[in-house]
Amino acid sequence: MRAFEQRATPCYNLRMRQLLVLTLLLTAMPMLTQSTNTSETIVAQERAFWKAYVEGNTADLSKLLLPDFTSVEQEIWNRDQVLAFVKKFHEHCTLAPVTILDPRVKFLTPNIATLVYHATETPTCGTRTLSGDTTISSVWLRHGGRWQLQLHTEYAVPPK
Repeated sequence: MRAFEQRATPCYNLRMRQLLVLTLLLTAMPMLTQSTNTSETIVAQERAFWKAYVEGNTADLSKLLLPDFTSVEQEIWNRDQVLAFVKKFHEHCTLAPVTILDPRVKFLTPNIATLVYHATETPTCGTRTLSGDTTISSVWLRHGGRWQLQLHTEYAVPPK
C-alpha cells in the first residue's frame, strides 16, 4: 500500500496544482475583463483615434478601426475611404489637436460601448483655417481582446 501512495502522490499533486492554476485563471478572467471595461479605457481609445487622425498616422488609425468600420458625416464612408481621406488631407492640410469635452460612456454589453461628446475641430489648409464645434458619437467593440471603433459620427454644430 505504501508503494502505491508514493506513486500516486506526485500525480495527485500535479493534477491538484493544475486544477488550482486553472481555477485561479478562471476566477481572474472577470477581473481582467472589468479592468478594460471602464469609461476611461473608452475615452483613451477615442483620444488615440484623434491622435492618429491629427498626425495623419494611418497605420495606427487602421489598427483602431474595425474592418467594417463606418463613418457618418456629410457622407457615409467605410474604413478604406476614411484612411484614404486622412492620407490625402495631410498632404496639404493640418488638424489641430482635438479635445474631447464632456464625454459620456455607456456600456451596452461588456464588449460594446458608446461614447458621446463635444469637440472643436480646427483644420488648416494653406492659409485658410476653419474652426467648428461638433457633436460626436462613437461605438467601440471589443474584438480579439482590443477595443476597436465600429462607428463614428460627427455633426457640425451651427454657429450661434
